[in-house]
Amino acid sequence: MRLYPKLVITLLVALCLTSCSTITTSGSSLTRLEQRAKDYFTVYAARQDFDRFMAFYAETASVNDVVYGFSALGETNIRAFFDWHRGQFSTVLPGPILHVTRQVVSGDQVITEGQFHQFKYNGQTLGPWEFVIWQQYSAQGLILQQQDWINYSPKKILITP
Repeated sequence: MRLYPKLVITLLVALCLTSCSTITTSGSSLTRLEQRAKDYFTVYAARQDFDRFMAFYAETASVNDVVYGFSALGETNIRAFFDWHRGQFSTVLPGPILHVTRQVVSGDQVITEGQFHQFKYNGQTLGPWEFVIWQQYSAQGLILQQQDWINYSPKKILITP
């Protein structure tokens, strides 16, 4: 039986939600890791300070974009993969590029669910894209491993000639 990525993501989030605590900001203080993960997605959403964004990653971190089929190992390769200075990028509507709808923290791991808003890249309109991002953090608060599950659309961007 073949499981589709969205089903796998849904099952992963459901499993984690039954055994983890969801971040809440009203009436409780955030743990160090919860704050670190919140800061990461705040910087990512603003998409203004690429060096600050990269400072969240350990030098030996790995990023795996499961749906796109790309892996990057080490700071240099991760920097090249995310490179915010490459191409012409703009949001379609004012505001941040993404928003987080749910974030779950357990031990040294964070699972974040949300949506990338519609944007233009090199003249092509892309998104919106739902995402689930799993991250493992070091004791120093740096990302060691990251797995992105992003529902890319249009699907033709994934097809190479």
